[in-house]
Amino acid sequence: MTIPDLAVVKDQISLLQSLPIPEHADSFEEIHNQLNEALTRVEGL
Repeated sequence: MTIPDLAVVKDQISLLQSLPIPEHADSFEEIHNQLNEALTRVEGL
């Protein structure tokens, strides 16, 4: 698996405000998973 593109993650964060509130939790979870994956890949864990 490749390191997630952080520019895409930043775009996802900026789009949160346009999503209905009930969708925020799923979006936050996806963003969290992508950031966690990026950190894991960078740290080589």
